[in-house]
Parts: sequence; structure tokens; C-alpha cells
Amino acid sequence: MYFLLIGAVIITVLIVYIYKKDVGDDEEKKLEDSAKDEIIEPEKPKEIMLYFNTDSVRISFYSLHLFKCYGAKNIYKKIVVEKLYIDEPFHTSLVKLLQIYDKTESWIKSKNTKEIRLKIRKKNGKFEEGVSFKIHSLSDTAFDFLDNIFEYLNEKKYREKDQKNILLAVLVWKIDCVKELKYLCPENLLDAELRECLGGRILKEYSSNHDVFKILRMIEDKYEHIQFIQKIYDNTLRWQHEYPYVDKAEKDNESFSINHLPDKSMKRLIHLDDICVY
Repeated sequence: MYFLLIGAVIITVLIVYIYKKDVGDDEEKKLEDSAKDEIIEPEKPKEIMLYFNTDSVRISFYSLHLFKCYGAKNIYKKIVVEKLYIDEPFHTSLVKLLQIYDKTESWIKSKNTKEIRLKIRKKNGKFEEGVSFKIHSLSDTAFDFLDNIFEYLNEKKYREKDQKNILLAVLVWKIDCVKELKYLCPENLLDAELRECLGGRILKEYSSNHDVFKILRMIEDKYEHIQFIQKIYDNTLRWQHEYPYVDKAEKDNESFSINHLPDKSMKRLIHLDDICVY
């Protein structure tokens, strides 16, 4: 009898435990389901549409049609358009010098050439004497030289002001080779005097004491820290194409007027994206 009573108690306890466990599991499941229902999904961020004026800015440029040579157009795009070196008087002064080298038919005698003396029979039966040798195009040489100088100045991180002064100075440095401008200055000048004379006639906005002319004199005097200009020029000349040429005894007086060179009134407002069209 005693053992039956104990057994009954144990069975009752087990039944109560099992019931409570089942009830607890059901309540826990209900709580989990309720929690899932109460989870709030985060709101998706609203899309904000911003509208900008995508039209290109119009800037005062010269038309590329001023130049016939690819080299002149390429230099103008690199220096003026890409770097936006558009301040005056640099902008117009650079364009004037570029157009002079663009228009000239002048040449530079090759250092590696040999001279051959010729006698050429003319249509009237008379003979004309001449000398044959090889030459470089002054236009091609000047534009390649300026391009190489500009690359060097960028690589060495020269200040914008110094870059502009050096670029103008190196163009004036070789302007005595432009035979069409010789009439502008007195005859029998030394090369250095002729360069400064021609530079003064073309770059009227710059005084003789400006840094452009100071750099020009430093090149002439072969200052040590400016010797890179001569080295770049010599290297540029080494890679120039050679052309045959006959220098006749009878020479034509070729010239062009600097009064027809570009001035600021010829600039136009042009979109950067459209610069190659104009």
C-alpha cells in the first residue's frame, strides 16, 4: 500500500511536469510568432533627383582655323585650352607668335648636310647658280620644340607665371630665323639684337624689362640654370625631318605684315567641347 501511494505521487508529478512543459512550449512559440509579426522592416531610402546645368561653360578662345599646321593647333589646345592659360596679354601674344611660325616658309639648315654647287639652265638659256643642301622646316621645329619645352616645364612643376614667360621667350629666341620679318628691324644687327628687336615689335604689351626679355637674355648668355632650353632644342632638331633645298643666287623679297596678326577682338566665346569645331 505504501509503495502504491508513492507511485501515484510520482506519476502525478510527471503528468503535471509534462503538461506545464507543453504549455510553456506553446506560449514560447506564440511569443516568437508575435515578435516576428511585430518586426518593422526598415524604410527604403528615398531617391533624390538632383538636376544640374550640364551645358559646357563658354570661354573666350581663338578659332583653331587661324592655324594651318597641326603643330600650331596642338600647341594651342595643350597650353591654352587644356591648361586654361587664357589671361591677357599672354593669350594673344602666344597666338601671334604661333601664327608667325605657322605662316612662315623659312627653314633651318641641317648641321649634317653637305653643300653642292649647281648651275641651273633657265628657260631663256641663261645659267643660274645655286647651292643645294638639306634643311629642316622652321614651323615643324618650332612647334615640336615648344611642345617638348612645355612637357618639361610641367614635369618639373614650374609655376604658371614662369611657364608662360619661358614659353614666350623660347619662341622669340628663334624668331630671327623667320626671314619674312627681317624688314621690321635695321640691317646688320647681331642675332641677339635682331631677336630682341623683333620680339619688341611683336610683343608690344611687354616692356624690355619684363621677365620674358630677361629670360631671352639669359638664354643668349647661356646661364647655367636655363641651359635645359638649349639641350631640348638640340634634341628636337636631331629628330627633325630633312628636306632637299636649292638656294638660288636670285632671292625673292618675301615678307608678311604683323598688322594682320590676331588681336583680342578676334576671340570668340566657344564651348570647351566644341573647340575642335571652330
